[in-house]
Formats: sequence, C-alpha cells, structure tokens
Amino acid sequence: MVILAVSIFVGSLNHGHCQNVLQFTSVNATPENAIQLHWASNPTEVYEIDYADSLIDTNTGTTTWNMLCNDYPSQGTNSFFLDTGNYYQAPIIVHPKDSPMRFYRVVLTGDDTAASEPTISIISPSNGITVSNNITVSVSASSADVLAEVNLYVDGQEMQPSDDGTNFIINTCEWWNGVHTLFATAKSVSHFEGIANDTSITYGHAVSSYVNLTFNNLISEVAFSQQYFEPSLGQTQEVTAYLALNSDWTLQIQDINSNTVRTATGSGNFLVFDWDGTGDGATNIPDGVYTYQISAQANGQPNQQSVIGGSGGSGSGGGGGIGLPMLSMAANDSDTQLWATPNDSESVLPLAIYPPGFDTNGLTIFEASQSEIQYLIAPTLHVKSSAMLSNALANNSSASPADSSSGTASSQSTVVPVRPPITKGKGTIGTFYVGYQTYPTYQFSYFSTPPIRTGWPYPVPPQYVTLDGETTQTQASKSQYWDSVLENAEIAKGFTTTMQNSRWKGVSNPNIAASDVTGGIFNQANVGLLCVHASYGTTAETDGIKHSYLRFFNPSSQSPSYCRLDDCSFGGSGTNGLKWMAILACNALNNADYNSYYLYGKLPINNNLHQLLSASTVATAAPTLGSLWAGNMLGTYGTNGIQPVALSWFLAGQEAYVTETNHITINFRVAYWPNTLSEYITDTDLAPGTGNPLDIQKQDETVFSNP
Repeated sequence: MVILAVSIFVGSLNHGHCQNVLQFTSVNATPENAIQLHWASNPTEVYEIDYADSLIDTNTGTTTWNMLCNDYPSQGTNSFFLDTGNYYQAPIIVHPKDSPMRFYRVVLTGDDTAASEPTISIISPSNGITVSNNITVSVSASSADVLAEVNLYVDGQEMQPSDDGTNFIINTCEWWNGVHTLFATAKSVSHFEGIANDTSITYGHAVSSYVNLTFNNLISEVAFSQQYFEPSLGQTQEVTAYLALNSDWTLQIQDINSNTVRTATGSGNFLVFDWDGTGDGATNIPDGVYTYQISAQANGQPNQQSVIGGSGGSGSGGGGGIGLPMLSMAANDSDTQLWATPNDSESVLPLAIYPPGFDTNGLTIFEASQSEIQYLIAPTLHVKSSAMLSNALANNSSASPADSSSGTASSQSTVVPVRPPITKGKGTIGTFYVGYQTYPTYQFSYFSTPPIRTGWPYPVPPQYVTLDGETTQTQASKSQYWDSVLENAEIAKGFTTTMQNSRWKGVSNPNIAASDVTGGIFNQANVGLLCVHASYGTTAETDGIKHSYLRFFNPSSQSPSYCRLDDCSFGGSGTNGLKWMAILACNALNNADYNSYYLYGKLPINNNLHQLLSASTVATAAPTLGSLWAGNMLGTYGTNGIQPVALSWFLAGQEAYVTETNHITINFRVAYWPNTLSEYITDTDLAPGTGNPLDIQKQDETVFSNP
C-alpha cells in the first residue's frame, strides 16, 4: 500500500508510485477548526483516509488507524478532503475541534478499472458568483455502466444525499463568509457487488470541475451543540451564530407545522441561545422535529471586536444571557502579549488580569497577538484544550478568510439546519444499529475463505462442507473468492442518515466482526441492519444441520473469519430491545438451510425478535437499499406514507434493484412470529414470541429478476 501520514502538528511522508509522489502538500484549519488535508495525487486513483488520536497506542505499542473515509476519488493531480468528524459512525468520530490531537494518513486502495469513466458536472450555480441563504446545486451525471453514487462536497465535506440524485440543497448561512469550493463526484460499476467468485466487476469514478462561490450572509456560522437533543437527560441545545453587522436578532424554534413554540431575542454580533426543550413561558412541548428560524436586522451600532463566549445581547425569553466583557485592543495589533486559558475551560483571558501570587498550574499560558486571539475565540471556534489552542495558532496563517461585512445585506432570515448532521429535533423515537463490512483489500483485489470442516473425524467423508451449490468435497474446491463490497458503506450511510433525520438514534459500525454479531451487539437497539458476505451450506455438519455462514474480513491482519447464522440469537427484551433485524447477505435464508434450521428449531429468532428480514437467494449491494428501507418505514420516501416494516423491505428491494444488470434473480424473505407481518416500526411494545420455534412463519417476494 502507498501511505502518507501527517499530524496536525508535524507531517511525515512516504513515497508513492506513478506520476506524482503521494504526499501532503498542505494542512490547514478552517475558521470552525475543521482540518482540511491537501495531497499530491494521480487521476483515476481511489483512496482511504484514516485518522488516529495518538501516534502510539499504549495497548499495542503502535499507531492504531481508524477509517475516516473510504472510496474517495482523486480530483486530479491535487486532491483535498475536509475532516469534520463522523457522527454517523460507531464509535462516533468527533469534530477535530473537540479532539486534543489528530493524526492522518491517506492510503491508495486502487485504480479505476472501467473501460470508460462516468461524467459529472455542476450545472448551477455558476463559478465565481456570490450567493446567500439556501441554494440549490444542480448536478448532471451519466455513465455507460450502472451509476452507483452521486455526491456533492463543500470544501471537501460530503453533503446530505439528494432526494432525486440531481439537486442538492445547502444553506450557506451554516458556513463562514468567504470563498468556498464545491465539487461533485460520481461512481460507476459494471454491476452491483456482492456475489462470491465474481471477478468481472469494474469501477469508475469522476469528479466535476471546481465551482468557487463566495458565501456572503448577515447570519453565518450557525451551529448546534447537540446532534440528538434529549432534555430528559439534562441536555440543552446551544444555538450559535455570527452576525456580520451589529444586529437585533430573533430566534424562533418551530415545530413540524411551522408553529413557533419558543422565541428568543438579542442584539450584537453574536447569537447564543441555550434551549432547555420547553416552549415560551416554560410550557411543556412534545418531543418532535423542530427547526430554527433566525432573523436579523442591522441596528447601526458599531461591531463588537470579539467576546469570550456568550451572546452579545440581553436575550429575552431565555435567549443569549448576559454579554461578557470585550477584550481590550492592544496599542498595536502586531504586538503580542501573554494570554491564559484554564485547562478545563474555553475562556481565553490576558494573563495580566490574574492577581500576583495566583496559582497558574491550572492554566495554559501562551504568547499571541490580539488578531490571533480574535481568530481563536470567534463564534464556533471553541478552544477545547491546550493542544487544540496550539494547533489553531499554528494554522491561523493558512486558515480561510474570516467574515467580512463588505456588501452584506442589512437584514436576513434563514431556517436551519441543512448541513450534516442535521438531526436537531427534540427527543428520540427509537434506536437502531448498523454493522457492515466493505472488505477493503489493496487495489480492489479479492480475499479467499478457507474450507469449513464438517466436524466428522478424518478420513470419514464429508470432511468439508460443500458451499453455495458445490458438488465436491475436496479441500481445494472450498476456497471461495470474495470481492470488496464498497457499496455496503452507501447502504449503511443511507439508512443511518434517513433514520437520524427522523429522530431515530443510532450509528453504523464499518468494522463489524463475527464476535460482535454473536455477542448480541444488535440486541440493544430496536432495529438492526447487517451488510456482509454469506455462504449457504449444501451439506450438513455433524449436528445434521445445513448451516448458513456469515463472512467477515480483518483488513489489518488480512484474515477471514465467519460465524454460523445460528450462533446468533437476535432479539432484545423491553421497548429498547431488538425487534426487527435485517441481514443483507447472499443466501442468508436460503431455502435448504432455512428449512433445516426450522426443523431443528435453530432459527436465530428468539422470543423478543418480531421479524428477521433477509434474502433466500443472492442479493447484491444496491447502494440505495438502506435509505429506501428506512424511508418506506418512516413515510419519508415517496407519497405512499408510512409502510409496515416487512412491506418496506420488499418495496426497497424492488426500487433499489431497478438499475441492476446482473443476470440473477433476487428473492427477499421475512421470517416472523405470528401476527407481526403487518407491524410498523413504532410497534416496539409487543411481545409476539410463543416459545415454540415451529410457530415461526415466512413470506417471500421476488424483488429482481433478470435470468
């Protein structure tokens, strides 16, 4: 592999291959302390971007790298990516501003193999114009193969998916004022991934030309403190924004019907409001989806130089609080002085204000100019630690331009959030957990799985289980070859974002392991989704059962593993436990193995699980399957409203496989306890299990057929 690594302090480079040496060309912090990575690249290459929180893991003595992003296409001879954290992933990757340090590497994982690359371009807005408020970015993409993905990036951060694959909505008020770079990417595949021994699939990627836009808003840098806002846990939702002109502002929190339930007002260059989840007059309001409408009107007062946290206004209705004192300007802004920040605080104060004899052991003391300090404590640039403070100072010279009031409108109103992550409702409805693997191998190569022993003592045949319709039982025939399934990440992302945007709480684990699945990791959530490879046994093991085998791969050790489907026991007790479990894997509920499990009472369905949703045939990785399943269950897709869980699974398959080109038939299957087939995703309080596994029923649906 070709690897380059850099910390936010020091970069270390390894040599690459081909035309450009793979190396970082710059690393800078944006005004919101996201980290933007730039590296020399080559066209048609594809990368994985990894991070580490420390160079030495005390448990292993080495650097433990975690995936931040994969299947990231080259943008030509120079590529860049913006690290804003990943709140969809398990464990959550926090924003860099909330991490004391972060190290990076970029790994070359492969080159495109398609005979012809897809094409993509941003149709509107035009390059070089100034924009404000919400804008629609229209993208045009095409491919001779299956067009698997179309994504939009702002400054290297991926945006929310488009509802129609063409038009993306962004709210420019959620960024700082200044120049921002937009580009779109497209991915093509000759056919969907996922079938064992499929060595014919090819990949293509395309990146549009850059579109540089100037964001110019009176209201900018709108941000939130909580992704999931749960007042019952003692949380408050801190809403912050910067106003380019000293303004009178109003914040209206509105329900799903656009009714205002809470109003806050204030004045100054900064909006800060801590919402405790109640309505005006401290009235109780229900959990639900809420949006935030912010309006501002310039009041002609001089701009505040800067403040240390807090709002610049009085904030009626609980909004804003009391403005904190402004920093005094040095006689010459180029002059430096000593500053101090308590190690457990975000405050930055002149060291001179501390009285003689004060114990400074709890302070980080540093030298900086007034302009550097103003940069550090601008809204949303919360310094969390001395390491972050040092990093911000070090990167100040390469940061994007700060807000400017030149040409800014004197009034504005905007509704947020739009920028990911956008889960800003009050309370949560339920929980979910997604586990998947993309089986990443160098240069998109394959990994093989060794034969599975039957348990019969040698030489009594059969010594090895025949798999996936094999007719021989020699060891040599048992090694199966498996391709990467990079689209499992898209399935997981689509499901996760759709669920989160409807106030379902959960994450996705891209490194799911056999021990996680058999250990019950899914049983603590209401809904589970597992996307992996699988095999079905054509012959039985010594217990007489024909088993299905879930396949896993460890990219670090380059080693495969598996678990039997009946090693799992899906279902969790109570309203917080697992009720619906979906497994997107080839032949997980294959007819012969399903019947064998059923007759032996070994289906992995305990009394708490309502339904097990999977496939009885091969099932490829259609990238929209996750978002479609979630959207049908929640009623956010199409015009058909909320659909039952099982029907949503079938409908998702029918829609997701429309563009599949494989010559295959895909049958989805749902195994369920009696009287649960028509359940909705909110029916978490039922306990349908009878205790007799022979009562479990099944229903099949052909979702794709191209024989």
